[in-house]
Amino acid sequence: MKTLFLLPLLAILFASCSKSYTTSDPVADLAVQKTIVVQSDWTITQFIDSGIDKTSDFAGYKFKFTSDGVLVAASADTTFSGAWTLGLGITKSDDNPTADDKLNKLTISVTGNATMNHLSHKWVTDKITATEIWLRDDNLASNEILRFGK
Repeated sequence: MKTLFLLPLLAILFASCSKSYTTSDPVADLAVQKTIVVQSDWTITQFIDSGIDKTSDFAGYKFKFTSDGVLVAASADTTFSGAWTLGLGITKSDDNPTADDKLNKLTISVTGNATMNHLSHKWVTDKITATEIWLRDDNLASNEILRFGK
């Protein structure tokens, strides 16, 4: 009788144990994520465009996301301005097949040169923490990744 009681208890105990492989867990709440994004300047730590590493194209740039939706990319030589939003996509349906997929998206719109134009995109947010923003294209075949860090 004790065995019948202990087996389910042990199964629950083992199932509740998990190992986290990230140094900090992503924040799920959009309001908290927006607060994190605007807190300070960011640099691009990784930019993969169609499978090609173009991180070095953004060397020397600092990115500032303001609370009123303005994005400023500045280096010692030049400054570019654009816009950004963070929100939840809309559910796809038969009536609206081009809608988003209910994933959190950080939309960036910045122009000025070919390098900055590459950032203009609706990025899926994989992770937003106090020190990292991990973004990717929702089409995995495109092999596009954008990561900001501090």
